[in-house]
Amino acid sequence: MQRSTDRIYTTHVGSLARPAELLDLMRARAAGEPSALAGLTRVHAAAVQDVVARQRAAGLDVVTDGEQSKTGFFAYVGQRLSGYEPRPGTGVLDKFAPEVGEFPEYYEQYFKSAMTGGMAVPAPSLACTAPVSYTGAGQLGLDLAALREAVGDDGPDAAFVCAVAPSGVGVISHATNIVEHPDTIADRIVRFAELVGRENVVASADCGFSSQATYTPEIHPKIVWAKFAALAEGARRATARLW
Repeated sequence: MQRSTDRIYTTHVGSLARPAELLDLMRARAAGEPSALAGLTRVHAAAVQDVVARQRAAGLDVVTDGEQSKTGFFAYVGQRLSGYEPRPGTGVLDKFAPEVGEFPEYYEQYFKSAMTGGMAVPAPSLACTAPVSYTGAGQLGLDLAALREAVGDDGPDAAFVCAVAPSGVGVISHATNIVEHPDTIADRIVRFAELVGRENVVASADCGFSSQATYTPEIHPKIVWAKFAALAEGARRATARLW
């Protein structure tokens, strides 16, 4: 991973929305239609070229393929690796039961459409895609508190710096349809940089913006690109304060 040696670098992790043409072919392939294979490679390559170009246009430094070929995070493990099977006698969502019980109306709708609506392919491991709470700035405060404890009064040692350097700082949310203000993003970056050193911070999103190959991603793609542009601008503003 590129260190921020002269400025704050930006990146993101996880999936971006797939184009409808690619989703159609992924669905056809899953249904066993051999004709889908002929066009899949071409459409997949075009989708990757598009998301890379748009990441560059938004101002991101370290770009990805947006996981365009993956049907989903958990499904991808089963597709590429063997030897995995559910643990007997355990429910995938058991550990989330208290949260589901506290907000039953929300999760009733969530399980109906948030992760399953418009899926391009059958997802036998979809139950693994359990809800994860995200508290935005509140979570950022917890992260900072943990960092302060780890760093201590003498600053990060070499081992700690090596651990932090390759990891992105989640300064924009993957879970809200809100575009963060560049000044807010800059403030968050600076707070991390003051703890671990500016060269050890790469500003990023927390997680992917389309966790499954779906026609209805959790965050609208137009908002995703606006978030990335705000991230790049926030990093520029943080750079002006840190260098």
